Amino acid sequence: MQLIALLSLFSVQASAIWPIPLYLKTGNTVIWISEDVQFNWPGVGAGKAGSSFLEQWNPFSSYYQRRDTEGGSNGVTGDDIILFAIDQTRNTIFKESFVPWKFHPREWQEPGQSRSSQIRSVDIKLLAQDPEDVAKSLAGTVDESYSLVVTEDGGVEIAANSSIGIRHGLNTFTQLFYQHTQGGSYTPLAPIEIYDAPKFLHRGINMDVARQWFSAADIERQIDAAAYNKMNRFHLHVTDSQSWPLHIPSLPELAPKGAYRPDLVYSVEDFRSIQRRAALQGVQLVTEIDMPGHTSSIHHSYPDLIAAFNIQPWTSWAAEPPSGTLKLNSTAVYDFLETLFNDLLPRVYPYTSYFHTGGDEVNRLAYTIDETVESSSDTVLRPLMQRFVDRNHDQVRKLGLTPIVWEEMLSDWNLTLGADVIVQSWRSDDAVLKIVESGHKALVGNYKRWYLDCGKGTWIDYPSSSANSHYPFYDYCAPFHNWRMVYDYDPLANIPDDKHDLVIGGEAHMWAEQTDPINIDASIWPRGSAVAEVLWSGSKDENGNNRSQTDVSPRLSEMRERLVARGVRAEPIQSALCVRTSHRRNQVRQSLLLLEEVSAYLQLRSRERVVCTFTKMLEVLGPYMGPLYIVPGFILAYVVYKIGVNLYLDARIRRLGARAPIRRGWVPFGVDLLYDAVTYNMRNETYNMWLGMFQKWGKGNYTVEAGIGIRVILTAEPENVKAILASQFKDYGKGENFRRDWHPFLGNGIFTTDGQLWHNSRQLIRPQFIKDRLSDLDIFEQHVQVLIQELKTNPNVDMMDLFFRYTLDAATHFLLGRSVDSMINPQTEFADAFYNAQRVQSLIARVGPAKVFVPRKRMGFFKSLDSINKFVNVYIEEALALPPDELEKKTNHDQGYTFLHAIASHTRDRAILRDQLVSVLLAGRDTTACTLTWTIYHLSKSPQTVAKLRDEIITTVGLENTPTYQHLKDMKYLQHILNEILRLYPVVPFNVRLALTDTTLPTGGGPDGKQPIGILKDTPIGYSTLVMQRRPDLYPPPSAGFPPVTEFVPERWDNWTPKAWTYIPFNGGPRICIGQQFALTEMAYTIVRLFQSFEGVENRMGSEIPGLHADIVLQPASAIKVAFKYNGKA
Repeated sequence: MQLIALLSLFSVQASAIWPIPLYLKTGNTVIWISEDVQFNWPGVGAGKAGSSFLEQWNPFSSYYQRRDTEGGSNGVTGDDIILFAIDQTRNTIFKESFVPWKFHPREWQEPGQSRSSQIRSVDIKLLAQDPEDVAKSLAGTVDESYSLVVTEDGGVEIAANSSIGIRHGLNTFTQLFYQHTQGGSYTPLAPIEIYDAPKFLHRGINMDVARQWFSAADIERQIDAAAYNKMNRFHLHVTDSQSWPLHIPSLPELAPKGAYRPDLVYSVEDFRSIQRRAALQGVQLVTEIDMPGHTSSIHHSYPDLIAAFNIQPWTSWAAEPPSGTLKLNSTAVYDFLETLFNDLLPRVYPYTSYFHTGGDEVNRLAYTIDETVESSSDTVLRPLMQRFVDRNHDQVRKLGLTPIVWEEMLSDWNLTLGADVIVQSWRSDDAVLKIVESGHKALVGNYKRWYLDCGKGTWIDYPSSSANSHYPFYDYCAPFHNWRMVYDYDPLANIPDDKHDLVIGGEAHMWAEQTDPINIDASIWPRGSAVAEVLWSGSKDENGNNRSQTDVSPRLSEMRERLVARGVRAEPIQSALCVRTSHRRNQVRQSLLLLEEVSAYLQLRSRERVVCTFTKMLEVLGPYMGPLYIVPGFILAYVVYKIGVNLYLDARIRRLGARAPIRRGWVPFGVDLLYDAVTYNMRNETYNMWLGMFQKWGKGNYTVEAGIGIRVILTAEPENVKAILASQFKDYGKGENFRRDWHPFLGNGIFTTDGQLWHNSRQLIRPQFIKDRLSDLDIFEQHVQVLIQELKTNPNVDMMDLFFRYTLDAATHFLLGRSVDSMINPQTEFADAFYNAQRVQSLIARVGPAKVFVPRKRMGFFKSLDSINKFVNVYIEEALALPPDELEKKTNHDQGYTFLHAIASHTRDRAILRDQLVSVLLAGRDTTACTLTWTIYHLSKSPQTVAKLRDEIITTVGLENTPTYQHLKDMKYLQHILNEILRLYPVVPFNVRLALTDTTLPTGGGPDGKQPIGILKDTPIGYSTLVMQRRPDLYPPPSAGFPPVTEFVPERWDNWTPKAWTYIPFNGGPRICIGQQFALTEMAYTIVRLFQSFEGVENRMGSEIPGLHADIVLQPASAIKVAFKYNGKA
């Protein structure tokens, strides 16, 4: 049995978080949480003593009234949501948790009371600004994702792009903790890393409150439970044939007469309280007034509006008694509905973007005795129903809401519904298919799986004469839908892949014929939790297989305990003995998981056969696994583990696509490849290494696989680069490891982030590179004059060093309003610090897994970062100290514009300002400096090119005039020179992206190298624009008119245009360099001014050809020594 224990070292401890997160990594360290824990968030009152937000939400309090008034049309703000979530988090952890004795064997002992590590604070980071309507946004317009990190020393960070995401993160945080019998709360799972996001946008419960009376507190308890399960919709089926319990002040008799009793009515205050309670938890309350059927309760107050009221036998006239439907062609009905909507819709608008107009089970026969119709013919009824629905939906839209209807309006009545209408299905998966094929968004909830009221037997009494014929009195949707049936439902079954996005989610339905406040909790929970996980996580694992019941059951049992601790009377799913057994069985299953994966890969028919084989192995090896065999046993377990994992991963890859040619290594873990990468880079031959790999291992295919402990894809194929950067942009990103590696230097700037963080950066920075900014050339003039003077007084200069200082001066002038003047004083502290930080950061990025050995402190990395931050922070503080009107002036083009002042007018966050400044400074300096250096190098070796360029300058601008932006645009040969330099020396020669999901690359796989390649999530993809832009096969054959691709010949651009995605010097797709035009303008202006002042340039390097040094950017591997000709001399 020691081998099982040994194997278990490789398994990740499972957490009982529900719904299961997208990414979860846990440890086994116990950490306690202090009851005085501080929640660090800049919201008003967060984490401070005083009355809690839970107390303040009382709808009768002055606070509530004030917040509703201040909130304008939206009664709940993002701040409200976070504050409420913080209070709920405290309450849940310290007052509504439980001792987990059920989930451990009898001999289990709780953790000791040593509290050396405690969580004393929780950092909450809202990474983006909430939209104003965050609490009532349309599906898909708010990012619900979040990340949660708990360190072993008690550090906690919850980050999200919205207050809804923060709430989800706090919700998950509470599920990490248990109560101790001696007091206190702890988690046994540290360290913890979680990244999570929902699969579906609409995740809800539909609760019928018309067939039985439920108090506001009953409803709010279900909303709380739904929110705890990360649901975001609560559908209130508030009226039906049996009762109308919702008070409508404009129709004062409707509820008192339509309800079961005049006092069983939801007042205006009750209804607002329910809606607000939901909104504070990120849940939209979607109100449904079912019509035209299911409306006979209106007859008690407005009898003239209802046709076929309470006709017998009711089975012919309605789905349930009493029969009755709104008259279909009555102006009185239309007037009634207009009054109803004008009263009700403004009251739901602050809390939701949706309104449900019903439309199910409309009985055609009833209209034969509707005097406004007197027909059951579809040709008569359909136009009237179309008008009825259109009028209702027009009123819903007029109030700013989106209509929802039941499926019958589309499938049975064949109505033409507005494109915005969401259609809710309940009868079959075929109906869902029809909905999405019609182009509408669909909500699922098949009654055979997600009707939670089914299986209790019929609620109808039969006379003795016919009772036997109905034995054993099943209801129409029997049997009982236990949690396994609920969980096994796939909302996307039979839906084509290209229609998946139209299935926006679903709801579980709790119809109340046999459910009232006594059994409502147990009727919904924890089966509703099963629905919640299907809609948040999907019922399938990352391999597309259904999650096993042995995995789900222990987690669901624990979620049930948490619901009970919060006051929800959820029913158990197993006896306590089974819960203990399943938990233990789950631990053993984790140990056998590797073997199961191998079994799955080999597609063996008998899983038991494999387990039996493994058991035999234990019987043979077990007696010999004493202390002396620990190491061999460990090695054996690891070998088995690696073989199984490799087989499993290979199967997953091949399900997605083919494999590319593989670069075979001779040393385990790809150590030889890492060695080659380092040594080739030290010799400035990285280009040759990549080219050699493609030629040797790819056999001419410009995509190969390599292994350095993990699978890596290397490509220089335009179709693959296009997929990474554009056509499959959402599948690839920088990845968290990249952001973490670069964070000390560039923070969360535009070059290190993905998703919403990257989008926010781009939105902040992009306006600063509009044409007005690009055409302002004064920013370069004073620095280019210093550059020219330096070249006149120092004829034998290293152009790379000089251009790095020149572009640093111009960049700091543009960004900060003041230059560091490194050309005048080359030894400035900031310039040296910036160079050193960049040098060390580049080394960290290049050495891959060996980055932990980079001596950052000894190389002065942290000291350099400190110097950079001190320098930049001075300017940031100056900008933030300006009054708003003065800051506004600084953003104007004609009043001393600076980049810093422009972005400071949009954000006051110092970290954001610092990160964006350093990021743009890095790009603005290096991109331009390296391209200018390569340009001068080639011009120094090509006098004829210089002569032709000077002729264009003289013709277009003259030698004495200052060039304008239009002059630069008109100089075609100058543009051809820059294009040719960027073709040969793209700015970033080697780049990397990480697969953010299981996906593919379009080409490079299979025996012919043309099949898609299967790419698993977290696979790094290296791509080289340098190799790609020098591939001879992507160009016309060499000829007199088209020289070889490795030669510098600007004239090739006269009559040639590269094919799409074969020339992308500034990257491409959404992440294309937003400063490329600024860089090209600076390059062009500098070259023109140089060759206005100088007659030519001579090469002082002899026959030396500089190597290609692939750093962050592509720069010469040696000094570029030239001399400029001035007055006929160099």
